[in-house]
This record gives sequence, C-alpha cells and structure tokens, in this order.
Amino acid sequence: MVAIGISEFTFGYAFLYEQTNRHWGNLRAAPILPSLQQEAEQGWDAHLPTNGIDYYYQFKLSDYLYTGNAKYIRENIYSSPYFRIAFHKNENNRQHRRLKAHAELHPNTYYVAPEITFEDDFNDIFLNRQVTEHSRLFPLIDCDDVYDGEQHYITFQKDISDWNQHSDNKTHRISIQGRSLQKAYDESARQMKRLDKTFAEDLFTKTAENVRKIIDTERIMGWPEKEEPIQKLLDERITRESKNNIVKRVSQILSIFYGLTLVIIYER
Repeated sequence: MVAIGISEFTFGYAFLYEQTNRHWGNLRAAPILPSLQQEAEQGWDAHLPTNGIDYYYQFKLSDYLYTGNAKYIRENIYSSPYFRIAFHKNENNRQHRRLKAHAELHPNTYYVAPEITFEDDFNDIFLNRQVTEHSRLFPLIDCDDVYDGEQHYITFQKDISDWNQHSDNKTHRISIQGRSLQKAYDESARQMKRLDKTFAEDLFTKTAENVRKIIDTERIMGWPEKEEPIQKLLDERITRESKNNIVKRVSQILSIFYGLTLVIIYER
C-alpha cells in the first residue's frame, strides 16, 4: 500500500486553488471558504456572479494498493492495482449518513479523492496545475446508506469510471474523472439560477431545515449530541443580512456539520 503523504486539507486546498484559477470554457469556480471568511467575502463582492449553481465537495485521501496480498486483489474483486478511500467510521459512520441526507436535496455533492500512484509526485502535479486531472469525484447520491460502526470503503481503478462501495462490494457505474470535470460543469450550466438574495435565503432555509431534521433523527436514535457550535448559526435571523453574508453563513454550517466545502460554478 502507498499513501501519498499529504493531508486531506492539503489536497482540498490544492484542488480548490486550481478550480479558482482555471477557466472552464465560459465558466468559473468560486469556493466559499469559511476559514477565510473576510478574504472570501471580499472576493465574492468583487466578482459577484449573476447566474450560477451550487456544488458541494468533501475531500478524502486515497491509498494505492498494488501487491497481490491487497485485500480486494486477493479476493478477486480486482486483478490489478486499485485505489481505496475510507469512510470516517466513528459514531456509526455518522458523517457519511449526514452527507447522504444532504445529497438527497443537493445532487451535486461529491466525495473528491486523489488518483495518484507511487510513480506520481504530488508537488509536481500541483506546480504543473494537474491536480484536477489526478482527481476522482464520487456522487454521494449514488452511495449506499451505512448504519453500522464497521469500516467502509470506496475502491476504484485508474482511468475506469466504475467504483465499488464496501463492505457489500456493490459496483457503481458513474464517477467523474478529473479530466472530464469541465464536461460535468458544462452540463450543469443548464440548471443555473439567478444568484440573488432569494437564492441565498432558499439555500439557507433548505440547509438549516435539513440539519435540524438530522439532529432530531440522531437524538431519537440515541446518538451523542454535539451540535452546540452550530446552533447559533441556525437560529440567527437572516432577514436583514446581505446575500453575501447569508451564503457565507451557509458555508460555515456546511463545514461544521458535514465537513463540506461550498463551490459556486458561475458564468464569467
């Protein structure tokens, strides 16, 4: 097994940096980063798009397994090397369940993982602006639900769209290879909305209602309640807030509760 030797934060930063600086035909990407609220708001104000669509990314790391004693080669699921990303299994895979619930309302929600082998050097990939080409996106809407505390994985092979979710070893057909991401953005451009205050208010309302619903469900199931930091973000009124501040607050909720990064794809 080979780990690429970077953190999820580093990979996510590199992916978002490249998204921000690329021209996707007539489209651009604007990440809304809660850890850089002031800078993000200034950039958002200066380049306020008219029309756009919301995407949601959670960044994962992948291991590259290539020897004959790798579990899924040994079990004849694969006959050649593969990548593996692991779910966070704490509290009965709570994060994955939350992401699934979010994806039901927001189909453009993805796990994003690097597709890098031991022959690739991440620093060279980053400096050559090829992080996107060495990434894979898995739609949460297509993932299976997980309700236990076991370790679950997604596995996939280089340049093959199919992927498997374990432990049930269920094959899925659709993922986005990084080199095809512009095509996905182009196709979603047909669904763009006007990014006005109504959009921001609807985004906040839908996000807040879903978070409250998940918290109530988890409370009924008897899972630990650890949502104090987010309650103020959910309860404060947004009536007099600017659309920029509303979107910023949504990005904070997404980061704290789901571990998601909000990215707006918009027309230049």
